[in-house]
Amino acid sequence: MQNTDLTEKVTQMHNLKRLSKVSLLYFLFVLLAGCQTMDPNFSAFLQNQSEFGLSETVVLPKDFRQIDGKSTVENMVGNAIHLTKKKRFSEARNIFQEVKDFQFRGSKGHQSITDAMARVTLAQGDLPAFRRLGGELDMSLGKPLRVPTKHLPVICLARALSREALPINAPEKFIRFRDTYLPINKKLS
Repeated sequence: MQNTDLTEKVTQMHNLKRLSKVSLLYFLFVLLAGCQTMDPNFSAFLQNQSEFGLSETVVLPKDFRQIDGKSTVENMVGNAIHLTKKKRFSEARNIFQEVKDFQFRGSKGHQSITDAMARVTLAQGDLPAFRRLGGELDMSLGKPLRVPTKHLPVICLARALSREALPINAPEKFIRFRDTYLPINKKLS
């Protein structure tokens, strides 16, 4: 009889311990959610603030050669492109990141800057960063079956490296490349 009482007490203690852990997690969740919504200035500690004071959305020409540098963003993108040509990739990525931070998520500008950053990381040879940026671009586009032509090279390579299905409009040459050099049954290291 004492053994059953002892096992009941141990079970009650475990249940009380489990309940206290769940209560603590719930309290922390409510506290963190409250801090994020009650104090609008609290988020300033969590986000990097730009030193350039850019507006939310900037419209750039489709051809980078038409960027004439009339605005701060045009200057920044033009500088990033010139740095990329001089193989100064990390500096170019930092500038692109600064511009990307001020684009609305999911907007065409955000997608284009993400595409440019992915191409720069690929030129730099940083495959993990390329895969991350390619996946981010793919998610931003909504993982479409038919990818817009301007993003097709980045999405095709990112999906091939991640062992995902290629877009239906992937070029035949790329499909042969994937089948030859990135077969599905082999694991990348």
